[in-house]
Amino acid sequence: MRPTALLTPLVRPSTLDELGWPLHTDLLTLRRGRSEDAEAVWPWYRLPEVQEWTTTLSPTLADHQEWWDRTLDTCVVGLQDGRIVAAGKIERQDAWSQADMREQAAGQQAEIGWVLDPAVQGRGLGTAFAAALRDVAVDGLGVRRVEASCFAENLASRRVMEKIGMRLEGTFREESLHRSGRWLDGMSYAQLASEVR
Repeated sequence: MRPTALLTPLVRPSTLDELGWPLHTDLLTLRRGRSEDAEAVWPWYRLPEVQEWTTTLSPTLADHQEWWDRTLDTCVVGLQDGRIVAAGKIERQDAWSQADMREQAAGQQAEIGWVLDPAVQGRGLGTAFAAALRDVAVDGLGVRRVEASCFAENLASRRVMEKIGMRLEGTFREESLHRSGRWLDGMSYAQLASEVR
């Protein structure tokens, strides 16, 4: 179910802060990330099974806090029964364009990403959270295209992207260096706003 409180305003918000938070789905409550959330997610965010696929490895809570604070402008968290069980991002971006079309391409797409507490996996929360992030980007920010990417070996993320209707647009051979030292294939998924609606 799409998040409630996402109305179609006459003037589209340009930032996440301009939206009406919190937002609610059948399974989760979404709100903007806050500095103090770093400590709340640290117990599960630091787990090896989570860190296997995250972009940033934070060896200590202090490192995690520093990274978390730098990402707050794009951060959204998902709560269940008042506890943060998911953390993600909605990063508005300019679409590629020819030079004379840059102004019209500005802010027309968004990249989403998410991390889920392993203790709640298998309940559909990752899918619900990813779909809600996409819907916030489309319905709230009014972007025309949403993208997400992952290591090809991250089967859970691939399944989530496929479940919410994102299309595989590319598999890139050994394009991503994993912290294991291996070069892994990367995968890129996307969905147009017209396909969501």
